[in-house]
Amino acid sequence: MGLNKSYPEQFVDYFVDTLTLDWGLSYDTEEPVMDIMDDAILWTLLLMGTSLFFTFVIGVALGKIAARRRGKAADLSITGFGLFFYGMPIFWFGILLMVIFVGNLHLLPAAGYTDSGTTLKPFTFGALLEILEHLVLPVATLTIGSVAGVTLIMRNSLVDVLTEDYIVTAYAKGLSPAQVMRRHASPNARLPIVTTLAMDTAFILGGVFQIEVVFTYKGIGWYTWMAIQNKDYPMLQFIFFIGGVAVVIANLLADLVLVKLDPRVKIT
Repeated sequence: MGLNKSYPEQFVDYFVDTLTLDWGLSYDTEEPVMDIMDDAILWTLLLMGTSLFFTFVIGVALGKIAARRRGKAADLSITGFGLFFYGMPIFWFGILLMVIFVGNLHLLPAAGYTDSGTTLKPFTFGALLEILEHLVLPVATLTIGSVAGVTLIMRNSLVDVLTEDYIVTAYAKGLSPAQVMRRHASPNARLPIVTTLAMDTAFILGGVFQIEVVFTYKGIGWYTWMAIQNKDYPMLQFIFFIGGVAVVIANLLADLVLVKLDPRVKIT
């Protein structure tokens, strides 16, 4: 790591190594860090991407139901469960699901992203089914932990939108409640969710790291835990860099998406 050099020299070395993706050798395995993390990044992206998709779809749907039935049993139930899951430790929920579906019901695999001994090269349909089966519990845990926040934001945003003058005008023109919701209310109410998901990227990454450790899912989070235990500083240096880049990219994408969704937003 060049710790015997001066600080300016260390910075130059770090900058050059970052540009060339040379993160050195892992202290634990003595393999290049990039060789170890290539697959880990893909597995983490698969877990995060799948979870974010279900989080958005389910959160928006539940938020719309709660807003349209404001003050009624459905609204109170969804809001109550949302607050409960929002404040629940995500790792605890993962362990609970593992106890139920692995320990008691024996329905799903407990760890990893495939069964031991399964090869992904060549990639087969059977391997795909194994991956999907192993994804169920981690994705369910991360989705339930994240969907609560999206649900509450969508519900509150939609409640505010439904009181706007242009919604009253839409009803006055003779549009049905379904048309008003689909054409006018929902598109505007979804805008804060895009911003929130981008701002919560660091939080979501933290949840992914916990889930990967609980389910021994060998993505970035699992390797982070192993690097901390083994004091593998080159590995940690790379992981922290990737985390920072992910947050920056997520916020940039959110800005670009908002420009497409909302004509009032301009990039200056």
